[in-house]
Amino acid sequence: MASTIKSPKDFYSGLMFVAFGLAAVLIGRDYPMGTAVRMGPGYFPTILGALLMIIGAVLAARSFARAGESLGGIALKSMFLVLGAVAFFAGLVNVIGLAAAVAGVVLISFMANAKVKPLELIGLTVALIALAVGVFAYGLSLPFKVWPGG
Repeated sequence: MASTIKSPKDFYSGLMFVAFGLAAVLIGRDYPMGTAVRMGPGYFPTILGALLMIIGAVLAARSFARAGESLGGIALKSMFLVLGAVAFFAGLVNVIGLAAAVAGVVLISFMANAKVKPLELIGLTVALIALAVGVFAYGLSLPFKVWPGG
């Protein structure tokens, strides 16, 4: 029996979007919504969740009409490296500073890529450090320690 799903990647991506959207709506329902002019804490997760569910439904429905790629294997090494990079940042940003934490995230995440180009790595690291420090430490004046020991 042939599968009616022509694009498994689109189908499962759509299901993932719907699941995350549903989770956001369910979490946001316990908070006051407010109005579009005076948004409450439940407004953003509910609207964002609804939009994610719509995008997911469209993507999943499209998988029945358009041919696409099949699913490959799960890249466990890459998945754990990216999750580890996020944990690294969360655990050490207050200890080593924002700049070093962002550099660590970029370096750890790049190890998940099999085709690392050193020049791209250096450029991205410098750009993201400048962006993060500029936006969060100086632009928004968030109380981050920017440099190690500082």
